[in-house]
Amino acid sequence: MTAKKKKEQPTEAAEPVIVRQADFPIGIDVYPLDEERRGWADWYDRDIEPEFATLAENRVWLVRIFLSWKYFEPQVGQYDEEAASRLDAIMDAARAHDLKVLLSLFADDRLAEMTDVPWGKRRDPRTDDYLIQREISLAQRIVNRYRTEPVVWGWELANEAFCTGFTSEADLERWTDMMRDAIREVDGERPIILGVDPETLFRTTGVDPRPAIDLNEYAVSHVTAPYRVYAAEGPVTSGPATYLDGFLLRAAARDLPVLVDGVGVHSLDFSHAEEAAAVRNSLYSALMNGGSGVMVRRFRDLETEKREPYFRDPFEVLVGVADVDGEAKPSLGEIKRFARVAARIDRRRYQPAPERVGVLIPAERYEPLPSLAGLYGPRACLQSYIGAKEAHLPVDVLREGDELGAYHALFIPSAMKLGAGTWHELAAFVQGGGSIVVSYGGGDADPAVREIFGIEFLGDHGVRRTVSCRVAQPGVLGDIRSFDARLELPQFALLGHGGATIVATDATGSPLLTVNQYGQGKAVFIATPIERALAQGDPWAAPAEVRDLLRCVYGAVARAAGAGPIIDCDTPEVEVALFMGEEDDLVIVLNHLPEPVTAMLSVERVVATVADARGGQPAEVGGKTFGVPLGPNGASALRLAYT
Repeated sequence: MTAKKKKEQPTEAAEPVIVRQADFPIGIDVYPLDEERRGWADWYDRDIEPEFATLAENRVWLVRIFLSWKYFEPQVGQYDEEAASRLDAIMDAARAHDLKVLLSLFADDRLAEMTDVPWGKRRDPRTDDYLIQREISLAQRIVNRYRTEPVVWGWELANEAFCTGFTSEADLERWTDMMRDAIREVDGERPIILGVDPETLFRTTGVDPRPAIDLNEYAVSHVTAPYRVYAAEGPVTSGPATYLDGFLLRAAARDLPVLVDGVGVHSLDFSHAEEAAAVRNSLYSALMNGGSGVMVRRFRDLETEKREPYFRDPFEVLVGVADVDGEAKPSLGEIKRFARVAARIDRRRYQPAPERVGVLIPAERYEPLPSLAGLYGPRACLQSYIGAKEAHLPVDVLREGDELGAYHALFIPSAMKLGAGTWHELAAFVQGGGSIVVSYGGGDADPAVREIFGIEFLGDHGVRRTVSCRVAQPGVLGDIRSFDARLELPQFALLGHGGATIVATDATGSPLLTVNQYGQGKAVFIATPIERALAQGDPWAAPAEVRDLLRCVYGAVARAAGAGPIIDCDTPEVEVALFMGEEDDLVIVLNHLPEPVTAMLSVERVVATVADARGGQPAEVGGKTFGVPLGPNGASALRLAYT
């Protein structure tokens, strides 16, 4: 993954020995309660050894355990020895099965009441100085107890459920800084994590957690149930939902490795096959998009009380990879198969193909209501990310204010307003040879539009119910075609000629697509917020013509900028990732469709043989094109040897 710096059918052979990748942990959450009728005092009051045995057998090697402040400190300064004994038993069981433990110090799940200390007298444990000092005392007590214990992989300060209680960025950063310093006084080596996704937490609370996250050794991406409904409503096995893990992963990546958290579905409404497909998609998305590890949502299904209708899931504690009796579901098998693939990608030997294309999330994302930018922006950026993926571009996600020097092409989807400094940087970026695609987001156009894009902004025509495209200059932006499609466009910019080439118009002759040579680079303007229209319409059943137009424009601009796909594919819905080695390459392909396909891959060099990355007999190719059969939501990892 490109670092985004802040300013400043081969036959499967017998299973090989799995070598754990220390820089890519595969883990799972093991919650303290598996039955809704149990109470907080039943914290891990069960024989956990069989669960750990099952996890180890299925190649999981990291477990997240949730500390209960309420159980450990029932009275001020008085610590329960039974609680300590239970935690010791968990550590012993993990050691016996060669597992590592990520201990979450302050977590909430709205079931075990882990942070609801009775003596807290309803004071806020996130901001009250006295309670924070009690938290520091507990954290140091636990860390000191296990400071020399090799079974502990790292410390999680808090999970996202706990952090949703913060109401200001300063409070979250202060709490994180104090807790981190307290741990570092005792343990100076093991990683410290704040278990929040910057995008989903901001969406939930309005608090930007990025300054707090930057204090730690890992960042986290986490698809929450409310965020999936907001950004990618629809089936979990097709459409935008299947790209959401990768998008949030890339949006979370700054200068830290990213742990992809909360892998799996959010409710008990899905079949076992759908659960397995969702887990498989998230696991491979993490590996393909630069993740540094994965954490699956839950080991065992929560046994709920017998009542209808049922609703809980405020923080996704329902669905596991085993049923209520501990019997493995198909999704657990997906983890085992994935572990075999992840173990074959030695990051010292294979490097991911560089991402030279970026989707820019505008800073207006953080504007409060009544500005609609914060509501529409991320969804439009997700659609832009999907369009780039369907063009098979190695694409990254960055934010306004990040350095642009690593990229050759930038997509700025449906932005209502960019900062003056950003326009200055974009102008320099294009003049220096980069290419940009900007779609109109509404309101008055910035004066920089006239200079960079070579167009005159004449006003906003308003809402339209149909997307009409009439090609005026064939071949300039790829193989775009004329069409009319039903899709509501919230705005449409009326453009006058200012030197740009009009590539396509609407049905009345008003420019729809323009391209302008500016310095050494090119600037493409789309006269309507097409990405936002796709997100606001029916995002998982969008008009194919509109998706084809966006994909074609993105692909043509990236190719012209020298940032096109290294491996091409004839199926837009198949995602491709390349890991380059000195002697051979690894290619991972992921089918985002719920039906089987055979994807034809095309490479620049002659491929001698293709073999399953997990092991197996190589198949001869002797050409630059070969087919990869994929099942519904299927994935495949292939080793390419060249002539």
